[in-house]
Order: sequence, then structure tokens, then C-alpha cells
Amino acid sequence: MADILFSFVVLLIQLFLGILFAVLSVYFALRLFDVMTEEIDEIAELKRGNIAVALVLFTIIVSIATITSQGIQQFENIFNATTFSLPMFMISFIMAIVQLGVVLLIAVLTIYTAIKVLDTLTVGIDELKELKKGNIAVALLICAVIYTVSFIVAVSISGIENLLIFQPETLATLVGLK
Repeated sequence: MADILFSFVVLLIQLFLGILFAVLSVYFALRLFDVMTEEIDEIAELKRGNIAVALVLFTIIVSIATITSQGIQQFENIFNATTFSLPMFMISFIMAIVQLGVVLLIAVLTIYTAIKVLDTLTVGIDELKELKKGNIAVALLICAVIYTVSFIVAVSISGIENLLIFQPETLATLVGLK
């Protein structure tokens, strides 16, 4: 019975953390787009029915979620019922948070860089002006670049939890717990 209760508590904690980081991911995605597009009032454009802006916002949100989903997997490793100890749990939890923060930062920087590179490559096209006009063709190009780059980065960082620096045992050894 204790194992079932422990598993249920673990599930609730993982669910809460997943929701928390999903909300943070969406927030950072919207802030990123807002910072990069000071000339566009996104909310006004969405109210106006600007599908081009909506497509780019959608892609940024999905792309950040795609990348950060790789960081969420670390939380599966922090609850080991067979070798559970409070110090190792705390270290594992802190390392999972740090790893997720690193992955979220990578996600935001990746999308920012992808948009800047696209802007450099598309000489003669003012992407922001075209988005504001509702140019869906330009929006789809931006979306394709953002999602392609984020998908490749997500696959590339999927093994981040295997890095020695993100192993709880490494930190436990450094602080003298092992």
C-alpha cells in the first residue's frame, strides 16, 4: 500500500512540475516573440484575425515545448523508491530543475537565433512588415525554419541527462554525500 501511495504522490508531483514548466514555456515563447517583434502588437493582430502572426506564435510555442520536453525527462529519475534518501532526492530535484532551466534557455536562444539567421538570409523581405500585413507565405517560411531547427535541437539534446555534470551522483560526490 505504501508503494502505491508513494507512486501516486510521485505522479502528482511530476504532473504539477510538467504543468508548471509548460506554462513557463508558453510564457517565454510569447515573451520571446514580443521582444523580437516590437513593431507588432501581437494581441491586436490576433484580435484582428491575423493568421500569419497566429501561425508564428503557434510555432514558437510548439517549438519551445518540443525542446523543453527533453528536459522534463530528468524528473523521472529523481524518484527511485528502492534507493530513496532525502539528500539524494534534494540533489536530484535541484539537478533536474537546473537541467530544465538550461534546456529552456537553449530553446529560447535557438528560436531567437533561427529567426535572426532567416532575417539575414531573406534579403529584400521585411518579415515583420509582411507578418503585420498577414502574409501567410512568409509566416509559413518562418514557421518551417523555427520548427525544423527546434526539432533538430531537441533530438540533439535528448541525451543531456547523460552528461556527467547533470548526474546527481556527481554533485553528491562533490558535496561529500557519497
